[in-house]
Amino acid sequence: MYLLIPCLLLSPVLSLRGDDARVSLDYFEYKDVKHLVYLDCSTSADKKHFVKRLMNNNIRISVKNINNLHNDLKTALIHQNAVVGVLLNEECENVEFVLEEASRANLFDSLHMWLLMDSTNDGNSTELRLDGVFQRLNLSIDTDLVLASFRGNYYTLMDVFNYGKIQGNNLEKNFFGTWSRENGLSVSLSRFKYYDRWDFHNLTLRAISVILDRPKVFHPEMLSELPYTPGVAAMTKITTRLLNILKEIHNFRFNYTIAGRWIGSPIRNSTLAVTNSLYWREQDISSTCARIFPQWLDWVDIFHPPSTRLETKFYYSIPSEGVGDYENRFLTPLSGGVWWCTIAFGVICVVALGFAGAVESRPQAGHFAVFSVLAAIAQQAYEDGVQLVNEAFSSQSRRLLLLIIGTTSMLLYNYYTSSVVSWLLNAAAPTLANLDALINSDLELVFEDIGYTRGWLDNPGFFYYSGFKNPKEDELRDKKVKFAKRSTKLLLPVEEGIELVRSGGYAYHTEPYTAYQAISRTFDDEDLCNLGSLQMMNPAPVYIMAQKNSPYRKFFIWSLMRLQERGHISASRARVGGYIPSCSGSTPRALALGQAAPAFALLAAAILLSLMILALEILSKR
Repeated sequence: MYLLIPCLLLSPVLSLRGDDARVSLDYFEYKDVKHLVYLDCSTSADKKHFVKRLMNNNIRISVKNINNLHNDLKTALIHQNAVVGVLLNEECENVEFVLEEASRANLFDSLHMWLLMDSTNDGNSTELRLDGVFQRLNLSIDTDLVLASFRGNYYTLMDVFNYGKIQGNNLEKNFFGTWSRENGLSVSLSRFKYYDRWDFHNLTLRAISVILDRPKVFHPEMLSELPYTPGVAAMTKITTRLLNILKEIHNFRFNYTIAGRWIGSPIRNSTLAVTNSLYWREQDISSTCARIFPQWLDWVDIFHPPSTRLETKFYYSIPSEGVGDYENRFLTPLSGGVWWCTIAFGVICVVALGFAGAVESRPQAGHFAVFSVLAAIAQQAYEDGVQLVNEAFSSQSRRLLLLIIGTTSMLLYNYYTSSVVSWLLNAAAPTLANLDALINSDLELVFEDIGYTRGWLDNPGFFYYSGFKNPKEDELRDKKVKFAKRSTKLLLPVEEGIELVRSGGYAYHTEPYTAYQAISRTFDDEDLCNLGSLQMMNPAPVYIMAQKNSPYRKFFIWSLMRLQERGHISASRARVGGYIPSCSGSTPRALALGQAAPAFALLAAAILLSLMILALEILSKR
């Protein structure tokens, strides 16, 4: 597939000479270019030989005679996400106009490797003539533009770029190398260009960050200091600290703009946010990061790897009363199988004891057998008042059966009580397990006043927390926010929200870093032991953002990867993360009625059973 780079109408001059073709071939082979566009203004047959040599070296070439090319760049441009070499004959007229048109079309980027071939004997005059043009071009850090000048018996190659023309920086020229017939191409610069463009010469980049309530007086240190700063998220601090490391290494600086939200509509005159300011190209980079959804990639570019992870939770105090909707395991040790085995064993004992009573000629042997077994299970004694003729001999079987029943009942009782006590000592607190439990609870929801929460509240169908269509989020929003009775404001700062959590009856939604800044200062050990949390947003990667097709994208990805290899990213996360307090375990936790209810129910059933037995005994006696 041929790739075309448009140019303007130029006057015909001579084509490339033999050495020019060899220089071009060696240069583009060094750059590993597989697609080349040759812009020339002659009809010479030398083109045919030049094209043949390139194709023999596995370089696909498109030749454009710029005399016959329309001067509309937009209509002739073919976009392809692949590196394209562009060879321009500098001897053609109107080269300056061609370069300026390419600059307006943003063709001086990392995907286009330009080589300007100057075949005249006066290379110095050519450089001087083009210096003014290069100063006006929209060049940046990712520009690949080399000027090859003929010096009699060799060529010099100059690398021309700018750290940021839009940011006001001056033109930069580095000696790239030489070419001669004897030695071929000799390159002085390193293979990866950013090692040779290490010092940015105090370049000023426009950076935008987020503080929830814009301060009247802003200091850049607010975005990176380790102590908690109201309104500054942890991911903003981590990102700013990483960018500060790069500032010191590469000698550039930031001019900050503060916004109140991360995500904003790309429509003009919308509320200022990080994404729309980058989309409008008013800023160069974000000194914060955000969770990204696919549709937002049409507005901004992101840098890899992610700076950190973002997660949010609902924090609440575990209730100590009320049945609630908790899981009860009070009767788990005596499962259904254990109960049926106990009943079967009791029936066998009743039958055996009844048979023994019949052999002994005991009156009402059946009543005796039933009540004796029930009494033994309840660890009570039972006498029917009947005196047998030979008591010493005839009651041995009865005594043996009652001993077995009593021993078995005692073992079952010990097993049951020890299992229950063991479970109570090791049972987890009755926390909310999922969104259904939160929806069915009596807790009133309160949220931190933050950009993505406002977006979630104001836009039904916006599933920022789960990342996909989730009916439970809609149900939570409708039942607990939209149609819920409220006793306090829906959006509160972290200090007030956490104080409501400690008082009980409220669930406050925020990030763990933000929550624990207040929790660590105000909660005692008893409050920490009663603190519960429900994950709302699972940990999700967050990325630094920049303009779409930003010239700094490749540089910052390379730089962040280097920081990750050297441990700077993990160190910044650990330093900003802070101390997360936890329950010491020394303060006892009271059981909720929802957990103790089965014990009271079992006690009530036993009381009713004893009253029924008493009534039957009274009726039988009468």
